[in-house]
Amino acid sequence: MPDEHRVAGHLGVAAADYDRTIRTFIPNYERMLATVVHWLEGQVPAGGLVVDLGAGTGALGAAVLEALPDVRVELVDIDPNMLEVAAARCAAHDGRFQVRHARFQDELPRCHAVVASLALHHVASHAEKRDLYRAICDALVPGGLLAVADALIYPDGPERERMVEDLFAHMARNGISASEAAGHLGQWAEEDFYVPLPDELRLIADAGFPRPDVFWRDGLIAVYGGFKSE
Repeated sequence: MPDEHRVAGHLGVAAADYDRTIRTFIPNYERMLATVVHWLEGQVPAGGLVVDLGAGTGALGAAVLEALPDVRVELVDIDPNMLEVAAARCAAHDGRFQVRHARFQDELPRCHAVVASLALHHVASHAEKRDLYRAICDALVPGGLLAVADALIYPDGPERERMVEDLFAHMARNGISASEAAGHLGQWAEEDFYVPLPDELRLIADAGFPRPDVFWRDGLIAVYGGFKSE
């Protein structure tokens, strides 16, 4: 992730407007977040720590705090405006969360789970992402969980064409024209590094997770990850 990445520049929205806008771009956004939370249930002990990388406005972190009332969450992001929104969103859970202004490359605390939502596509290469997954694996306790929600897509081919067609249809239902949707996709591609699912699972396996898998998928949006060995 660039040191000065800002959502306002990337999506063309202010941090406070992100939650509304992201739903016009991403189909089944709530189901995506709920799937991550589901995989945490029963895996994080009371008092355990969940690290939310690229936490943004805290939508995922707040969902974790709400569903798992005995766990703690650290929300990590490079964008201070987003962290301010996230802190306000999670204020009802005071004492169980903290925000940290940091990069993906910065050291992670010992934790029981690492989650990320629509964030890791900002890691710019296979090598950097493998290194990040290795750092996550090192930070996790034995049996700890990695659960990532992100866009996974090939750079070309009929599979990509159909997924993009479905994405544009969702955006059209939210008042975004095909030309506007194409413009957004082109703009995002200037910063984003999308990896197809087989490559993503291979990177996770190379980092030390023995059984990486996909937990849920709808078109190009997927939830995937794995457990660290006991």
